[in-house]
Amino acid sequence: MARIDKRRAKGTQSNARRVTSTPATRARRRGGGTAVEDTMFFPRLRRHTKWMFVALALVFGVGFVAFGVGAGGTGIGDIFRNHQSGGGAPSVKSALAATQKRPDDPKAWQELANVYRTKNDTDHAIAAQIRYTELAPKDPDGFRTLAGDYFDQARQQATIAQNSQISSAYSGSQSPAGSGPTLNGKPLFTDPLAGISPSEQTSAYTTALQAQSTALQDAVSAYQRVAALSPNDPNVQAELGSNAVQAGNTAVAIKAFKRYLQLAPDSSDAPLIRRELKQLTKT
Repeated sequence: MARIDKRRAKGTQSNARRVTSTPATRARRRGGGTAVEDTMFFPRLRRHTKWMFVALALVFGVGFVAFGVGAGGTGIGDIFRNHQSGGGAPSVKSALAATQKRPDDPKAWQELANVYRTKNDTDHAIAAQIRYTELAPKDPDGFRTLAGDYFDQARQQATIAQNSQISSAYSGSQSPAGSGPTLNGKPLFTDPLAGISPSEQTSAYTTALQAQSTALQDAVSAYQRVAALSPNDPNVQAELGSNAVQAGNTAVAIKAFKRYLQLAPDSSDAPLIRRELKQLTKT
């Protein structure tokens, strides 16, 4: 009997342990799950760092405003960059002063030409570059740069001629009188081209075309000086021919391409040069 009572007592204690330990075990399991999640990166980030996302949003927002991201205007970063970049660049006034102080220094004139180019003042850049080539007549890069300036001038004159032609076409199609809104018998809107006579537009068009043609021929002449300084360089002859084709000077292009084939008849570009030469001789 004593043994039976002991067994019953042990069974009762075991059941008690199972019953009483079940809530605690569940609590520990729940607590253990939370602890495991706290060690994981993304759940911890989601639970404990919500304010970090707010701070990041503010940082990106201020950055977009400061540096003008997505806006058409100028941001603070652009202002600082322009201020820093403009500090070291020479001005036209200082470059001119350098040429007056050292009139026979080719570098001073080259610097002046570069300053004019940054200002998109092609005409003055050409004048300064011409003076540089006079002081440094054996520098092929000087004449090569001058040829590029002449091509820029030709493109500008082509744009002027095109605009004059468009103005002339639109000036002939004026709106009938009284068709637009008026105030006290006067039209509110006027044709900006109405004050330009057809003869003035035609004159501007013709002048621009002549200036374009002159600039193209000057470009070819400048590149001929490059070829004269390097008479045995086939690449220079190819460049001269290509520039002459662009300028519409067929005679110079044919001569340059023939010279190229004499210097490099077996080069990889020789077949292309031959096809171009054949095409030019047909015209």
